[in-house]
Amino acid sequence: TPSSSSSPRPMPTTAASTPRAPGTGAPAGLLDPTAWTGGATGCSLPDPTGGRCVTGATRHGFDEVSAAFDGWQDGPAIRSAGCWDRHAWNPRSDHPQGRACDLFATRPGRFAGGAELAEGWRVARWVRGHAEPLQVKYVIWQGRYWDPRVADQDGWGRRYSGAGVYDVRDATGGHYDHVHISFRE
Repeated sequence: TPSSSSSPRPMPTTAASTPRAPGTGAPAGLLDPTAWTGGATGCSLPDPTGGRCVTGATRHGFDEVSAAFDGWQDGPAIRSAGCWDRHAWNPRSDHPQGRACDLFATRPGRFAGGAELAEGWRVARWVRGHAEPLQVKYVIWQGRYWDPRVADQDGWGRRYSGAGVYDVRDATGGHYDHVHISFRE
């Protein structure tokens, strides 16, 4: 396991990448999500991971990802998850508004490697490939930040800075143990 001072892990090479579903950039062989059409709800629905609440788009996106990857508890791709959280150290976070979920590919605090790293990339690519119907605002994984409005730099997304709040050398702060998904609503 790399130490917390390890440099960001590179994305797997194209030759080792998962085949893509035509026209989406998402991994092939997975369920396509239904689009969120419910409009703005605010943080009013129960958080399926046990937090206070999530928005309708967040709950829909979480349920769709969970269905595509065989659940979110001890699954082959998603080991655990968390959505709503106070995030007192970062008041600008989408978590306290119920607009974000963290999908852990490995145990929290541990750098993903091997099959866990590959599965995390499958989740991140699937979410990216279905960003529009899922109302995805941005995704963070493996020290990379992807936003549909920003061009890729050096591969997938651009280097994640931590916005001065998170230690990007840390497994959790740099998002090396979980795929973070923020939703537009």
